[in-house]
Amino acid sequence: MSDIYILLAFVAAIAVLVLFIARFKVHPVATLFIVVVALGIVLGMGGTGTIELVTTGFGNTLASVGLLIIFGCVLGKMLELSGAALKITESALSLFSRNKVPWAIALASTVLGIPLIADTAVVMLIPIVSALAYRTGISMMKLGPILYLGAYVMTSVVPPGPGPLASASLLGVGMGEAILYGLMVGVPGVITATIYLSRTKTHVPPKPEFVEHLVGGPDAPAPTGGGAGSATGTGSGGTDAAATSVEDGAPHRVGLAGSLLPILAPILLIVFASLAGPALPEGAWATDAVLFVGEPTMALFIACVLALPLFRGRWRDKSTLNDLFEAGLKVAAMPLALTGVGGALATIIRETGVAENIATTIESTGLSPVIIPFLIAAAVCTITGSNILGVMTSAAIMQPLLPALGLEPLVVYLACATGAQIMKHANSSGFWVTTTLSNMTVGQGIRSIGVASVISGVTGFLVLNIMIATGVV
Repeated sequence: MSDIYILLAFVAAIAVLVLFIARFKVHPVATLFIVVVALGIVLGMGGTGTIELVTTGFGNTLASVGLLIIFGCVLGKMLELSGAALKITESALSLFSRNKVPWAIALASTVLGIPLIADTAVVMLIPIVSALAYRTGISMMKLGPILYLGAYVMTSVVPPGPGPLASASLLGVGMGEAILYGLMVGVPGVITATIYLSRTKTHVPPKPEFVEHLVGGPDAPAPTGGGAGSATGTGSGGTDAAATSVEDGAPHRVGLAGSLLPILAPILLIVFASLAGPALPEGAWATDAVLFVGEPTMALFIACVLALPLFRGRWRDKSTLNDLFEAGLKVAAMPLALTGVGGALATIIRETGVAENIATTIESTGLSPVIIPFLIAAAVCTITGSNILGVMTSAAIMQPLLPALGLEPLVVYLACATGAQIMKHANSSGFWVTTTLSNMTVGQGIRSIGVASVISGVTGFLVLNIMIATGVV
């Protein structure tokens, strides 16, 4: 079997993958399965051999990451339904003056993007953001996209987001490293995207249905008072509207410390175990305890337990202990399937000799190898509209190439995560949710969300290259 044939088969497989998802709207899981099976057969693995490789790759991948995805999705659902996400947003808004409201939203969105899918964060918080836009006169073309971008970037670069979880598992990157270095490339991306969006000149009012309950109705002029009073609730500021929305939307008031604890605890446990574990005496009970609670699966389960007090007396109810877990499982179903089939794709690429051929071709171009996973992730995300699919597919393609290209798994992970942010436009559900609920046109959505997602991804990739040049990674 010639090298040219192998490369052409691989390129055709990727083209079919993109075509089925983007053009014919076939479900990504079904599309990935078709592509993986077809690739194995045309590269000579045979029908039975191909299915064996697919099931092996699927099973091995889910064995390492399945429970992580489940507990991560359950945690996100608990924070959503308990009112914790709204409390975090309200608290962030109280820290900033009227002129800094976009940064308050960026901060809240970034924190919530660690456990929540970006689309969910927008749907939950858009009434608060719309009320703030009405009260302050700030354009929804600024505030809506900022609400989305903070969570979107974190969902792309930091576990327990399903895309980063799958990518880290496929590449063999420790969860502590994935979280720590993911934040290092993700936070600068959020900052630069927020700066860009804050300078938007076009004024877009909030949707009337989100502000008609406010005093004066949606047609009343927005208050023009500035200063801290506009955001601290001492005047007609944004936090008054935020507090009202929280009280209306949440089942009860929850504390900020209790709301943040389930988010921060697993991150600290995982990172501490990753950094301190190797330095502790081997076999000691303290070492075993640190490694046990810092094991990612256990840390996320502990986070779910820590979220139970947010429901107060209702934590014992079936609706909390059983129904809420089932709701999280429903959210986890698609990421689990995508991750498993992505693992099967990596196995097929590794076992059929595609990896060596791709590596040789890349080396012959003279390109820096680190740009390849970035471009692959960007292409998949831009064409299919899914950052989860972008980061996972690029990781599955790159994992077998690591030895031949001489790339560190962590570097590839970060390149995939930054590339998968580019670019959101009209083929993305998150784009439509944010554009529609923010009262923007498609053109305004592309100018704001689309451009900002490119800025965040490119910024993260530049930070990654600086880290490589300085020996940080």
